[in-house]
Amino acid sequence: MKRMTHVAVCSVTLCVLALAGCTASTKLINVWSDPTFQTNSIQKIMVVGIAQNSSVRRTFENSFVTSLQKQGVQAVASYTLLGDGQLDSARVHDSLKQNACDGVFVTRLLDRKTVETYYPPTTSYVSAPSPYYGGWYGCYSTGYAYTTSPGYSVENQVINLETNLYRESDAKLVWSALSESWLQQTANPSSEIDPFVQQLVYSLGTSKVVTKAKK
Repeated sequence: MKRMTHVAVCSVTLCVLALAGCTASTKLINVWSDPTFQTNSIQKIMVVGIAQNSSVRRTFENSFVTSLQKQGVQAVASYTLLGDGQLDSARVHDSLKQNACDGVFVTRLLDRKTVETYYPPTTSYVSAPSPYYGGWYGCYSTGYAYTTSPGYSVENQVINLETNLYRESDAKLVWSALSESWLQQTANPSSEIDPFVQQLVYSLGTSKVVTKAKK
């Protein structure tokens, strides 16, 4: 029971990342891996995501599972085994054993803040067309017209998340990544989940935690 405390404590409210009508510019700002960890020694991973919105949770878990499977790693979305709603640590532990999962991904929110960016007014100068320099009219026709756009401010939600990979047998942390997402308005919530997951999986490869098997 004790080893699964990490799942209960570190699970993410994924709706923070997939706010209704938002898209994100995401980057990993810090990545750590256990130097003693043997590459590909975790064979099957359960992806756990907690969200009040069940569709957001499913989108996240499905995206993560798909990206891992493309790297030749067996993975399973927790909702397919445990259903929707809040997870119980005992049920998760039992499900990990029953489904031969020897690793589990969990994510948690570290910080959320609003950042306002101000863009000052800009002026554009446009030269009059076909100027003629042979006389006074040429000088007259080379006058400049200009247009000015007013300044404006944009508010962004800046979200910092921590994603951890734990080995099930001893609950040891073997890989961790800190990410920063700038959320902006759009119509497709999945547009920020997929790039976020792809960056995590790519980093797993560069960290030599999970590498794609050569055929």
